[in-house]
Amino acid sequence: MKFNGIPTTLGSLPCKSASEAVKLQLKYTPELPAWPQLSKHSFKENMYVQYSENFPGIIIDEKEERIFVDTQKAFNSLEIFYEHYLSSDWDYFSISEEYAAGFHCLMSELKVNNSGLIAIKGQITGPLTYGLTVKDEKGQAIFYNEQLKDVVLKHIVSKSLWQIKQISNLKFEIPIILSLDEPYLAAYGSAFTALSKEDVINSLSEVIKGIKNSTDNVLIGVHCCANTDWSVLIDSGADVLSFDAYSFFDSLLLYKEKLKYFIDKGGILAYGIIPTNEEQISKEKPLTLSTKLRTDISKLSAKGIDKIKLYNQMIITPACGLGSLSEETAVRALDLLSNTSRIFDK
Repeated sequence: MKFNGIPTTLGSLPCKSASEAVKLQLKYTPELPAWPQLSKHSFKENMYVQYSENFPGIIIDEKEERIFVDTQKAFNSLEIFYEHYLSSDWDYFSISEEYAAGFHCLMSELKVNNSGLIAIKGQITGPLTYGLTVKDEKGQAIFYNEQLKDVVLKHIVSKSLWQIKQISNLKFEIPIILSLDEPYLAAYGSAFTALSKEDVINSLSEVIKGIKNSTDNVLIGVHCCANTDWSVLIDSGADVLSFDAYSFFDSLLLYKEKLKYFIDKGGILAYGIIPTNEEQISKEKPLTLSTKLRTDISKLSAKGIDKIKLYNQMIITPACGLGSLSEETAVRALDLLSNTSRIFDK
């Protein structure tokens, strides 16, 4: 389908009220709302905690705001985990309202308020970021334990499929976009991570294939809010490349051949043109951002990438999540997003 620069968000908002967050999503991104993640509402909505329910051996210490995996408990419960996974029991991997109030609130609201919907967006912490950030009791990233790495990949697939199932139950017959949020990819290739390019591509590919093999009508995105090797995201098989275009557009030009292939096969750019820094938000205007967007498209076109396809296969987003901002600043960013999209569409 053609997206033509419609706006959506990456998910996180600074609201403490789920109903208020959903109202903002439906006001500013009515055609493609994302369910709101509310880290200020509860520690359980932290992006590493939010998807942790029923992960083998998971320990959540709300008082200390700490999450880790007890490896012995994990290994003792692997049989139960794999039993549910292999039987496609996605309800076992549900995300409760306690962990995702915004998801449940949006699902309820869309049952009565869904006019103009073109697609619906969900999101989940990607396997690399989850596995490299969540540690065991000794402080070792669980991704470096081969058994727990496999659990991470299958856990992310299962949580994704549960989300997709709930959205599909609304029976709107419109595309679902599911974004894997991978901020850890900014560290890929640095001294801070020992991951090879093959590790990254294979892990993302396994999750993407695992989701797509079990459901239809879903587009899988990968988001990184800093600079990275963009060819990795393209080679993973993602349908949507979500990136910070405000700060890192020029780095994308280095991958013109990969990007041309991505666009030609129908890939979608989730173009993060709206800044998420308070000072930048205050100085930018919809006209300046839409002008920058058109200039960027011209640069891509000059590299041999079809301009019409770029326009048709583009979603406009903030550069990163809005959850760390004040509510007032987040609303200004959403207003910028909506109006930049409106001007761009003319």
